[in-house]
Amino acid sequence: MSEQRKLLEITNRIFILRDQKVMLDRDLAELYGVELKTFNQAVKRNEERFPPDFMFLLNSADLDHGWSQFVTIHDVSIRNYIRRNPPYAFTESGCLALSFVLSTDKAIEMGQFIIRAFTHLRRFILKNENLMMELKNNDHLSRTFANFEKRIEQDLIVLYKNNSEKDKRLSNVEEKMKKIEKLLKLK
Repeated sequence: MSEQRKLLEITNRIFILRDQKVMLDRDLAELYGVELKTFNQAVKRNEERFPPDFMFLLNSADLDHGWSQFVTIHDVSIRNYIRRNPPYAFTESGCLALSFVLSTDKAIEMGQFIIRAFTHLRRFILKNENLMMELKNNDHLSRTFANFEKRIEQDLIVLYKNNSEKDKRLSNVEEKMKKIEKLLKLK
């Protein structure tokens, strides 16, 4: 996967909660390549590295506010599970601290990409801040932009899901090709 694609994938997993850009524990565990249970155990063993401005447990208000952002959670059973076991949200600083706690090579690599994604998002916001202020000051443009933004977001979600499926299929084909090559070499 290219660096640009990884950056886009990670940026899509950054949410705004409590006026902060955060990533959820389940997304971080997946990116770091560890089970959520293992991930959370590592965090609990190193609680001193995660003060409240690095990590916080989501409450029901966060979850109610966040459903519109968590578009990947369509399954009702997953939503119910999350309500019973609220996830942790990690700020940019918390994500950086994670790369020290999870010290595998993949964790270090993904930690770097996650920090790049936060930086990329911050640059994008700063670059477009003046435009956003003009749009917010014009009610008609603001509503139009909000509708347009929702349509783009929905299209990106569909595109991301389609690409994820294609990536999985391509990986399966590549694995099968390698097996065939090995068999041909044996003969």
